[in-house]
Amino acid sequence: MNAVVFDLELIKRFRKGQPSEIVEIGACKVDLNSRQIIDQFQIYISPRKGYIAKSTRNFINMSKKDMQSAVPFREGIRQFVEWLGSDYYLCSWGKDDRIHLIDECIRKKVGLGWLRNYNDIQQQIGALLREDNRNQLGLQNALELAHIEPTGLAHRGIDDAINTARLLIHLLDRIKLQRNEVTDKEIAQFKLRLQRKRQERKKLLNQANQKARTTASESLDTEPS
Repeated sequence: MNAVVFDLELIKRFRKGQPSEIVEIGACKVDLNSRQIIDQFQIYISPRKGYIAKSTRNFINMSKKDMQSAVPFREGIRQFVEWLGSDYYLCSWGKDDRIHLIDECIRKKVGLGWLRNYNDIQQQIGALLREDNRNQLGLQNALELAHIEPTGLAHRGIDDAINTARLLIHLLDRIKLQRNEVTDKEIAQFKLRLQRKRQERKKLLNQANQKARTTASESLDTEPS
């Protein structure tokens, strides 16, 4: 059985209520018997509007050539799931990546049966590397505490996945991986939150439009006759 360590990178958001969108999935497979990274996966995802802003590309070290190779979200997940295989643990540094996957899969009507045996290894590794683990431990700090020299570039999905996998391998004897699945209750809760977010975005848009109309009306009223 393998542990698949993955990392997501997202578009930078510029306005309140703007949905987050995944632009990169980086992952690697760790053979739990040999304790070796045996395969890697990386894919760029094209956001709904098709264009990835320069600020996002700079942050995740993405070239224009990378952007040209990006695929729609549904296709990216299809390729990722095909690469996963049939029996695996999914691991990431923090719970946010799982939340983003569920959120975007629901919004874009992509099945979630593959999102199983998920483990947030940040919390376990943080507790092993330091006594006071009340605050979240960043990946770079964890590597330093474990005396592991980081490889690649920070905020690049595949490199962060590899470095996280190296931490997992280093502390594997002391980490417990669990089997689980996304429940119907969780999906219902996510759908409810999405509905509330849509309502909030609609409210903000209406307020902005009303403000624009009011400003335009006041401008006409102050024009000299």
